[in-house]
Amino acid sequence: MDIYEGLNACPNLERYSDDPIYHTRAVEQQTGIRSNTLRVWERRYNFLNPKRAGNDYRLYSERDVILLRWLKERIDQGMSISEAINLFDHLSKAQQQKVFTTPLKESFIFQVASPQPPTPARASKEETREPQEEPPPRREEEHNVSELIQETALSIADEIVQVAKKRLLNAFRELNDAEAQMILTPLLITYPLEQVCVDLITPTLWEIGELWAAQEITVTIEHFASNFFRGLLTNLFHAAPRPGNVPLILVSCAPGEPHEIPALMLALTLRLHNMRVAYLGQSIESEGLLQAIQQLQPGIVCVSLTIAAHMGNLTSLARQIQKLTTSRPHFIFGGQAFLNYPLFVEEIPGTYLHGTMESIVQQIQSFYT
Repeated sequence: MDIYEGLNACPNLERYSDDPIYHTRAVEQQTGIRSNTLRVWERRYNFLNPKRAGNDYRLYSERDVILLRWLKERIDQGMSISEAINLFDHLSKAQQQKVFTTPLKESFIFQVASPQPPTPARASKEETREPQEEPPPRREEEHNVSELIQETALSIADEIVQVAKKRLLNAFRELNDAEAQMILTPLLITYPLEQVCVDLITPTLWEIGELWAAQEITVTIEHFASNFFRGLLTNLFHAAPRPGNVPLILVSCAPGEPHEIPALMLALTLRLHNMRVAYLGQSIESEGLLQAIQQLQPGIVCVSLTIAAHMGNLTSLARQIQKLTTSRPHFIFGGQAFLNYPLFVEEIPGTYLHGTMESIVQQIQSFYT
């Protein structure tokens, strides 16, 4: 998938010259890294070895500049310099071994809410500015996610997932989106997005729902976490490639359905599998959707339902789509509501899909002609 091949790849430094030609000021202008910060990095992490000119000035190569730019990009995404260097070392080894893809693990993409039906009603950079000393080491149980990544194969090990999930929950309790972003960034850079959704984002959302139902977190924290993941997935969706001259897929929530993360995750996954997707968001309005179907003639319409109270709305929408005499798309539906009330599946005209992310995508691809 093109969007993540670039993020996963480390710079191929062998393509660039190793001749020492750039003075420190030139490197600072090309990378945006201050000279005193650069000296601190060299001394502390020993990852560059600039040559010395006759006047004892440091000289850097084109290869050094490319590496520094790559590290600066990682830091701008929320990583520390030590995490960025660890990630570079890890990806360099992985690149040599040609192991950038991993199979998807079991999880459900049409069901992102808590596995149990809810009972109560819900209310609807380090050192890029100034060199600093390293922060004090964390306690032994508070492992660094990037360090675990460096020591683990590219499939996301349970230890990494548990550490990341624990740190995310702590960040959400403090309403600290910057910390949550720093936790997720090395994982998003290292692993395929589908893997992160399956192994970390979905289980974290499940646990948040369970903690809220048990009154161990407030609805404020639940909303903060949901909004964080919604924003993350939305940004990734808009950054993903948009194939043209292929059938259109419409993805939305059922009429009245406010929980959009399952549908958003599905839309993003389909787009990353080179399908043309328009995401319509939460609580779709039936009349407008029918007009869009007749105007745009999509090949597939996918609708997600989490709250069973809106089952009637979804059933009505499906029946109206089936009555279309022209431009009738293949109607696909699924969601948490059908795990709790499976008998409703037979009442809705269309194709009910559930299962792993991989199986859902494969089934939709079979209709995508």
